[in-house]
Amino acid sequence: MFLFSIILSFYYCASVEYRDPGEAEGTKQWGVREVRETVQNMSGSISDFYKKDSIKGYIELQKFKNNTSEHIDTKIIANEIVTNLTSYKIPFVDTSQRKASLDEISLNKTGITSSEAKLDFGKLKSPSYRLSGELNDLVNYEKGKKIQYILITLRLTSVESNEIVWQADKKFLKISDTEGYGF
Repeated sequence: MFLFSIILSFYYCASVEYRDPGEAEGTKQWGVREVRETVQNMSGSISDFYKKDSIKGYIELQKFKNNTSEHIDTKIIANEIVTNLTSYKIPFVDTSQRKASLDEISLNKTGITSSEAKLDFGKLKSPSYRLSGELNDLVNYEKGKKIQYILITLRLTSVESNEIVWQADKKFLKISDTEGYGF
């Protein structure tokens, strides 16, 4: 019986369950639901703007700022938004790869590499817009409840003029029980 209980405990400790992220419920901390709703809202809004206003040019993704009271990996939101937008054929450039590209082009010009895949100077793309974002919150505690107002803001700024050409936000109001309240 003892051996059976040990084996059973290992089985339950090692089990894994997968769920559909689209059906995720809210949690006390920042979670899947907030990411999903933010990405859907923002991707649709910026895609509509980009296509409706017929703006041209490449977008560069900037690091999103987390100004909340929680640890939030903002790269998850940023990566999912870029994935959605590129699926809508909205062009992005990654300027962090520029030095590596220039090094490869320079190496190609030396003749060391195959001419079949010739790389030329003057073909790198510059961004016309920068997409940046911020996560902010306001937290209050009332009668054993944590009340958290979360505001996620994204903006598209012209590189040439620094004009904000598009901005949208997504809001959440989360109310949860405070652990240990009343003890």
